[in-house]
Order: sequence, then C-alpha cells, then structure tokens
Amino acid sequence: MHGFWAALGIAVLGTGLIDVFLTALNYDGAGFIAVRLCSLQWHCFRGLARHLPRRWRMLALRQVLGLIIVLNMTFWLGSAAVGYGLIYFSQMQGTNFLFSGRNLGAGLFSAIYFSAAQLATVGTAQISPETDPLRAISIIETMTGLGLITLILTFLFGVYQVVHDLRALASNFVTDGRGLADPLAGLSPYFAQSEMSCLDNDLRSIFEIFWSYSDGLRQHPLAYYFQSGKDEFSLPYVLHMTGQWIAALRWGLPSEHPITAQPLLARLTFQFEQFANHLQGQFDWADDGSPKVVSYECLLAAWNADQVISDPWLGRFLLLSQDMRRLTRHAHPANPREAYLRYQQWLPFAWRAEQMISAVSWDLDYRPLGRGGEQPRSKARTVPLRQATAQLEDHPNAQN
Repeated sequence: MHGFWAALGIAVLGTGLIDVFLTALNYDGAGFIAVRLCSLQWHCFRGLARHLPRRWRMLALRQVLGLIIVLNMTFWLGSAAVGYGLIYFSQMQGTNFLFSGRNLGAGLFSAIYFSAAQLATVGTAQISPETDPLRAISIIETMTGLGLITLILTFLFGVYQVVHDLRALASNFVTDGRGLADPLAGLSPYFAQSEMSCLDNDLRSIFEIFWSYSDGLRQHPLAYYFQSGKDEFSLPYVLHMTGQWIAALRWGLPSEHPITAQPLLARLTFQFEQFANHLQGQFDWADDGSPKVVSYECLLAAWNADQVISDPWLGRFLLLSQDMRRLTRHAHPANPREAYLRYQQWLPFAWRAEQMISAVSWDLDYRPLGRGGEQPRSKARTVPLRQATAQLEDHPNAQN
C-alpha cells in the first residue's frame, strides 16, 4: 500500500510539473490540463453571463482572465504540494518522521502540511524527516518550489504582455469614437494631407505589434479570454479593423496607386491569414469555401448601374472601391477590367476575415460584431463608379 501512495504522488507531481512547463514555455496550448480547465471555466462563465444585462455581463466577463490565472496557479501549486505530500505519506511509518506539534502524527494531512511548508521554502519545525532520503526529497521540493514560482512568473508576464500588445494594436484604430461605425475613418487623415510616409510608419507599427500579439497568443492562449469591458479594446474589434484596412489599401484602390505596392501590406496580409488559420485550428469552424465569384459581365452591369446588385459581396466590393476613390480623391479613369481582377483577389480574403471575426465575436460574446464585421457600412447607398469617377474629375481638389 505504501508503494501505491508513492506511485500516486509521483504521478500527480509529474503531471503538474509537465503541465506548467508546457503551458509556460511552449506554443499552441501544449499544456494538457490547465488550458482545458481554463477553457471549461470560460465557457461556464460565458453561459451564465449571457443571461445578465449588458452592464453586469461585461463586469462578470472582465473577471475571467484573473480567475483563470488563479485557477492555473492553484492547480500547479496544489499538484506539487499534494504530489510530494503523497510521497511523504507513503514513508510515514516507524521513526522516519519526528512530530513535535500538538495533534500532529502520521497521516495524510500532516504529510501535505509538511509538503506545503517545504514548497513555500519556509519549512516547519513541527515535522522533521529523520532519514537521509527523506531529507533529500525535502530539499528537492524546496528547489522545485523556486523553479515553479519562476515558471509561474514567466507565465504571468507572458500573458500580460499579450494583453498589452492587444491594447497597443487597438489604439492604432481608435479615431474619435467612430471606429466601430466606419473602419475607414482612421485612414482619412493620411490621404487628406497626403502623408503617405506617416501611413507607412503606422503600417509598420501595426505589423510589428500584430506579429508580437499573434506569436504571444500561440504561446499563451489563455490571454485570448481577456475582456476589457470596452468595445474598442477587444480582439474582434482589432481583427475587424485590421482586415478592413488591409482590404481597403490592397484592393480598394486601383493597382496603379502607390500604396497598393507597399511591401508591408503583403506581409501584414500574410500574417493576418496565418492568424486566421491558427484560430480555425482552435475553434474548428466550418469552412464552406468563399462565395462564388460573379462574372465580369455582372460586375460591368453593376459598375454602370444597368441592374440592381443582387450579390451582396459584389455590392460590398463596389462600395469599398467607391469609398476609397472618394477618400483618396483618385480622379484617374476607372477601369472595370482592372477592378474585376481586384474583386477576384479581394473576395477570398474578405470571406475568410468575416468567418474569423464572426467566430471570435460569438465565442467572446462580443455583441457589436457578433453577426459579422461590416453590417453598418453595407447598408449605405452605392453610387455607380462611373458616376463617382466623374464627380471626382470635376472636383477642384482632385489629385492628378
């Protein structure tokens, strides 16, 4: 029976130590217990919070990350204390231990009490091991406690660095409180003042922070559950704004515009798509393929306003192109053939981005974008691009 308790203690101790090592220092949620416990805790909290009014729901969800961290620390420290305690308990026979405290004797509670004191590196004078192997185990436990605290601190700093990156990334898109209604509002100052160098610098900053955030989230997936209580400081908002900026700058403008050839845009697009692949692996959402590309004749008819736009994705692309031409005062003659090529490249990206945003919004209970990313703008009236181009050519401040 003593061997059973020793084997059980080694199993519990090994499970906890391996899990904290994999969770704190490895990628893609390698921890096999803590990550799953935290996911279960989040889903329980979310299910309960969805029945609360918005004010109380957000207050409840803001506590989740802190409670997840407490749960992790409790599991890791508890598994070490219980594991060593079971090992000590298996050896509490004869004169292996000396007990000097009141009501202390050979038993499971005394073993775990001694183990917790050793793990905390403070020890206790009420119980002392009397054999060299047990003294050695108590020394190893003290060293384990120091290493465990180091790994937990590494984990904490990593999680809050990911949260910091998310807030820094969101701050690039907050523009006079208009960000949720119009993702392109933040681009207006760059084109209004022709400050392309400033846009290049901000794109570089967004790319670097987004890379840091996505890499950090792979190593510390528990940071995914962070809730600030503010719509503009959330992962769905950041994904929505980043995706809209990429789509607008890469495919919303004619290919001859210099910003479309910005190398950082291609790198940011690749990073965004890789992040979508990572999240799809986590959520396993259904991928039915992007919507069917309409024919060139359909786009041309819509371009010339010869027929009502029946395809919603084509309508969104034409609206995006129209908004960007107005934003940049681009007065060069419009080319429907070139626009059709851009539409073919834009559609898979836009569909993929909306899939990701919808899945993350639902999972994080983010209501402003819970049904998809671009609904407020899709209701706007679309002016035929031929007419919009003519208006720009007549504008006195149009760029040549």
